[in-house]
Amino acid sequence: MVKLNNVRISNRSLQELPPGLVAVFVGATSGIGLATLKQFARNTNGARAYIIGRSREKVSHIIDALKRINPMGTFVFIEGQFSLVKEVDRISEQIKKLEGHIDILCMSPGYLSLGGRKGVSPPQH
Repeated sequence: MVKLNNVRISNRSLQELPPGLVAVFVGATSGIGLATLKQFARNTNGARAYIIGRSREKVSHIIDALKRINPMGTFVFIEGQFSLVKEVDRISEQIKKLEGHIDILCMSPGYLSLGGRKGVSPPQH
């Protein structure tokens, strides 16, 4: 088990890295991915984050919040469906045109189960 304090120490250690980290976040519009993206913004200096998601509408307020957390950071939304190989190729090419490298890749996309919800109990009232 990892202690929360150790996670916080690890997150803060990003501040010791040189400015200009480049990160790609797939599926960071909610849940763990969004929490990770916010910690990245909070603990980096002048970093650039590319946020891959399906809905531009869902992300505009997130980018505003990230800019408040880290005014020196750059946060770019790229709309796309990462579950499609041709979209992965398109998105990758788009990022390659802008960046020579990626330092961090965080992938936490949601998924659609064709078998319906399994192992989920209905809420108890």
